[in-house]
Amino acid sequence: MQKLQDDLAGRRDVRLVTFTVDPERDDADELRRYAETYGADPQRWLFLTGSETRIEALLKAFHQPTKADDKSGVRPHLPLLFVVNRKGEVVSYHQGLWDPQRDTEVEFRDNLRRLKKSVDKALQPDLPAWMPRDFPAFNAALNALATLLLLTGYVAIKLKQVRVHVACMLTTIAVSAVFLASYLFFHIVVKEWRPTRFADQAPDAPAWLATGYAVLLLSHTVLAVVATPMALASAYLGLRERWSAHVKLARWTFPIWLYVSVTGVAVYWMLYRLYPAP
Repeated sequence: MQKLQDDLAGRRDVRLVTFTVDPERDDADELRRYAETYGADPQRWLFLTGSETRIEALLKAFHQPTKADDKSGVRPHLPLLFVVNRKGEVVSYHQGLWDPQRDTEVEFRDNLRRLKKSVDKALQPDLPAWMPRDFPAFNAALNALATLLLLTGYVAIKLKQVRVHVACMLTTIAVSAVFLASYLFFHIVVKEWRPTRFADQAPDAPAWLATGYAVLLLSHTVLAVVATPMALASAYLGLRERWSAHVKLARWTFPIWLYVSVTGVAVYWMLYRLYPAP
């Protein structure tokens, strides 16, 4: 829980809640001392108690044992962490106790990855049915489609098929516009500006691969900014039939635009598919 408090610090509307199943012993002062021991932020990590009736009702809601042990008088409970969404629904549960004698560090880390992924899913706003359920995959598909259109348009102009070339290039601009809108919506609205880090997605990846991903992402991002005005200017010149200027600019625009589209798919593959979440 202490590690989760740090790992989930950047996520708004996330509260960690620890409640006692033994209210007679764990009064408010005892819970306060416990919270201070583990450096709990009172705004983000709550320690709760209540009446026997309310605690029993809560345990039933989580499908946990409610009867106290005959000898100790303490209710038994499984060491589980529950992820609850804004509607009060339990969306997942995870092992909350790491036993070094039984569990490896990799298993513990994978358990935390699954938990944090579940938290991120619970934080997502309710979206209309027509929106994609998996924005990263949808965006990667748009990049793949843009790549196919670019290559088709290139072949078409080499074969003197001007109308096919124009149709492909204008469609590519439309696809890229949809991608940009989808990308911004995902990161601003769905993820609330939270970055997706390669180290979090692929903790087992070697250092050289993480460096390669960083270089790929940087080049993709920088050239995407460059390619956008170049593509628009190239299309404008072509539609105005200013062929000489169009050809000169397109010779630079095409390889940059193609690189951005291809690396967009590569970034998705490295981030979400190379080391898939357990």
